[in-house]
Order: sequence, then structure tokens, then C-alpha cells
Amino acid sequence: MRIYTVIVFGILLWAVTIAPAETMTIDSYAAMVNNRIITAAEVMGLVRPVEQQLRDTYKGKELKEKIDELYKKGTDSLIERALILEEFDKQGGKIPDQAVDDHINEIIREKFNNNRAEFLKALAEERLTIDEWREETKERMIVTYFRRKEVNDKVFVSPNAVKDTYNASIEKYRVPETVQIRMIILHKGTNDVDQAAKLQEAQRIRERLLAGEDVATLAKNTSEGSKAAQGGDMGWIEPSSLRKELNEVAARLTAGQLSDVIDTGDELYILRLEWRKEASVTPFEQVAKEIEDELKKQENERLYTAWIARLKNKDYVKVF
Repeated sequence: MRIYTVIVFGILLWAVTIAPAETMTIDSYAAMVNNRIITAAEVMGLVRPVEQQLRDTYKGKELKEKIDELYKKGTDSLIERALILEEFDKQGGKIPDQAVDDHINEIIREKFNNNRAEFLKALAEERLTIDEWREETKERMIVTYFRRKEVNDKVFVSPNAVKDTYNASIEKYRVPETVQIRMIILHKGTNDVDQAAKLQEAQRIRERLLAGEDVATLAKNTSEGSKAAQGGDMGWIEPSSLRKELNEVAARLTAGQLSDVIDTGDELYILRLEWRKEASVTPFEQVAKEIEDELKKQENERLYTAWIARLKNKDYVKVF
């Protein structure tokens, strides 16, 4: 079990994966933030796990474009991480050693079933010493803590903003009319004799339904439509999804009512409306939490972007 497979952290949760740009070598520099060097190897290590997914999906020029694009994203992500670490140091921030040790023990307990030997084996596979990994863990904790302090904890969405968003997007929450219909369908045939016989059969079926026979049973035994085995049940559908002739008839039916035989030119239909749900609007109370969460996500992204922009203005950043 590779340790990076099971340990994911704050700013790198987007976890894109690419092969590096063709001109990059593993010992070259990718970027610099003040005196912090970000190597190509670090970017490659970040983005490696899903490289094959891109290669399985894209080819040629498009693959190269995707690789270059995602390599840039990986570099940008590590630059942002370095900016946060630099700012934390400038502000004199400290993470207690005990907090780091407790977090490491929690990882060993949760990800390695409290098996320290397995944990050390995973470190060895990554060619990391415990001290190196401890320092990486400490930095991940700093990024998580500092982002929460400077961004997450400052996110606020007012109830009025949630309500205004709902009102402005009311069309999104409109629920169209739906109906549950059973159909019996007969193919008319290709000549006048067959068509006359089919029409008589359809009329007899309708009379049997009017006499009280079960529509589902009759549909299973007589319908030539694709839903015959389901008793002609079309499920809940929007009337607009029906062909024009059927939609017009369905619009006039009430629950439990049977249509006349409908001749569409190539087929004969008998409809029975089971239920109708009128068009409505999803109540605000049902979607308020969803809207609030989306607004908070947007505000979080806005605050984070602005924060990183301020840090870039304060620090020296160079991309190679």
C-alpha cells in the first residue's frame, strides 16, 4: 500500500495526475517561492497516480495538451502550498510537536490498522525516512490549519442571499407536470383488411376495459407495445414526451379515465390515466440547505483565490 495513496491533504485534494511536459526532467526546477524550490520531481510525484487514466482516454496532440495543462495545475498547487507555508512562518506560526505526533498516530491507527510495521513499509516503498515524512505531515497540517483560519472560518452566507438566489433561479426549481399512463398498442397492419380487423380488436379491448377487466392484465395479453410485459405501464412521464396525438388526449383525461381508440396512422392506442401530478415549484425549505452549501463553496473559492493573490503580491514567485 503506497503511503500517498491513503494520505491526502487540504490544498492537494484536487489530485490531478499527468505525465510531465516533454521538456521537463526529474531533477529540474518547476518553480520557486522566495527561497523555497519546487522541483519537477515533486510535481511528478503529486500528479503521478492518475497518469494512465489520461493515456487511456486521450491520444496524440490532445494528450499532450491535457498533460501540459494538468502539469501546470500541479505546479500551481505546489506554489500555493509554498506561499501558505511562507506566510505561516512570517507570522511566527507554530505547530506543537505533540500535535504532529498525535496526527501521525491517528493515521497509523486509521489507515494502517495500528500496524506500525506496515506504516514503515509504506514509507520505505516511497523511499522516505520517518523524519522526512514527519516534516511533510507537519507542513500538511499547517496548510490545512492556516487555510481554515484564513479562508474557511471567514465564509459567511446570509439567509437573504440564500433566498435571493432561490428567487433568481426559480426556473431551476420548477417541477413539470407528470402523468402515469398505461397503454395498449396495436399495430394496424399494411392493408385495408388487416387495418379493419385491428380497429375492431382495439374497440373490443376498450369495451372489455369499460366492462371492468383489469387494464394491466389485458395489456400483457393483447398489447403489441414495448411495455406489454409491464402491463402497459409507461411509468411517470412528462406529457410532452408523448407524440402529439397522445399528448392532446392525455391532457383531457382525469385519473382512472380511459381514452377512445386513438388512430395515429400506423398504430392504435388505448390510454388509461392512472395518476396526474400537476406542475409545481420545489419549496424553498427543501432546497435552502443545498443553495446555502453551493453559495458557501463559491464564497470559499473566492476568498481562497483572493488570499493566494495577496500572498503572491507579497512574495517572490518564479515559474521555470
